[in-house]
Amino acid sequence: MSILSKGGLASLPTTLPPTGNWFVRVIGSTQRFVFGVYRRHMKTIGYLGQLDRLYAGRATTRNWNTIVAIVQILKDQGKKDR
Repeated sequence: MSILSKGGLASLPTTLPPTGNWFVRVIGSTQRFVFGVYRRHMKTIGYLGQLDRLYAGRATTRNWNTIVAIVQILKDQGKKDR
């Protein structure tokens, strides 16, 4: 999952690179969140960097397990604040 600094539009689905073996596949997006899959390979980081240009803004990409952990921390913090 990638989180954009600002919302952007791109045609979906998108495969990077567009020909040959893929390293990043964008399969969906909603507002500032972009969903897809990527291969664990040294070249992948370069293709993830292309999401910035594709969506005309900065993007940060994190593994789904990291996103779930952040959500859990935020939920736990909300319980403590009550």
